[in-house]
Amino acid sequence: MEQPEETASEGSGIEVLQEQNASIWALLSVLLSTRTLPHVVLILLLSSVLHIMASNGFETLSAIGFISLSSGNFLTGIFSSNSTVQRWTALPERAEEKSIGRFKSMISSFRICIFPLAASLCALVLLQLLVGENGALGDLSSTLPLVLSSLFVVWAIVQGRSFATWLSTFAAQRLPAPEEAKGSLGISMSVALIILILLSYALLFAFEMITKGASNPMAVLSENIVFYVLFAALFTISFWLTRHQRTIAAHQRHLHRFSSRWMLLTQAMITWHLLTVWRHWTMTPSNAALLIEELLLMMFTILMAIWSLTSRSFRSSFRLVHTNNALPIGLSFGYAYAGSVAMLTAVLDDIQNVMIAGHIIVLLTFMWLQPKVLTKAIGNHDESVKVQRIVANVTPAPLVDEGGEIQEAVAPQGAETPAESDTSSAPSDIGDDVSWATKEPETLAEGVQWDDEIELLD
Repeated sequence: MEQPEETASEGSGIEVLQEQNASIWALLSVLLSTRTLPHVVLILLLSSVLHIMASNGFETLSAIGFISLSSGNFLTGIFSSNSTVQRWTALPERAEEKSIGRFKSMISSFRICIFPLAASLCALVLLQLLVGENGALGDLSSTLPLVLSSLFVVWAIVQGRSFATWLSTFAAQRLPAPEEAKGSLGISMSVALIILILLSYALLFAFEMITKGASNPMAVLSENIVFYVLFAALFTISFWLTRHQRTIAAHQRHLHRFSSRWMLLTQAMITWHLLTVWRHWTMTPSNAALLIEELLLMMFTILMAIWSLTSRSFRSSFRLVHTNNALPIGLSFGYAYAGSVAMLTAVLDDIQNVMIAGHIIVLLTFMWLQPKVLTKAIGNHDESVKVQRIVANVTPAPLVDEGGEIQEAVAPQGAETPAESDTSSAPSDIGDDVSWATKEPETLAEGVQWDDEIELLD
């Protein structure tokens, strides 16, 4: 009896997505709370310093710093359920603050960063004991930049999965009632295609104007024709990879609505990343714009990653991320993400190539997740549709006469109804065709004339 209860609690795929109601605004209020704002300021300062070090030939020291800070904040997140640690890593309420100078108060607020910095120092000592010059594993410190830079692929995949989790949850909200419907797959995908073409053209036109490129609408279209060829190719591939899932979803109104939203949102993200790659290749934005874009991308990636973890674990007894440790876990991921970008920038000598690689990975991650999320949302609906089709094929439809009254169903051609058939033409009893070896009658009750009334003899 335990298995049905577990299955019932898990629910179908679409129900699981609808239950992921962890508010992103509530998470933002936690991450950007004034009581913990010094932690956010510190990661901006330290990441900038370590990034400059990596760009000036100190890749090893920079990698050690990023890894230590990431580990220290992760340890802080583990112990954040303790009330003492909470008191050390968050500012008191405003009512408890003393009336001192604003500048002095701002400097004093950074005292809440002492505990994660102390934990980072412990991680630094442990790292030196393991891979330092006289470490237990030998002198492997020179390999840390390579290891940290290789994690950029992991962070890019995490970014794609986190954004996809949020988009799937958003698409699953406020769906119509589950009922039979015939969805128009061609119409929904055509509408999505038109919307994406118009949005991408508007963005291309704006980018051309900013970079002082083509200002004529036809010139913008002609100079970016290769982009639209790539756009059409990716749209066609996504359309082909999800054809089976979208066909199944078209039989239910709520599933069809979810699949239409999901495809539109994910194709919009795919188009955006493709447009960003194309812009870096052809329009050469300034270094300041690249740094601002990378900073914003890192912030959104951290936010989506933490939201994805909180929404996934809020129904679980093992809460990996909760309100108390959302900020330190997010900071840990932020230091690791920034360290990977810094190491790749130092290796490739160009942050633009790093961003192009990251956008391509995220783009491919979205395309990989498109059919998988649809399959998870549909669940076992494919089998139920097959059963409904079989039942509909074998069940005769009722006939309606001219007066609107429902008549009895007509039997298939060549078959006789019970009213028309005679008892002599009824199917033979069991054993009619069997040749018995003894002198028993060939069939049970052979030769008996059946009347309307049957007498039971003792």
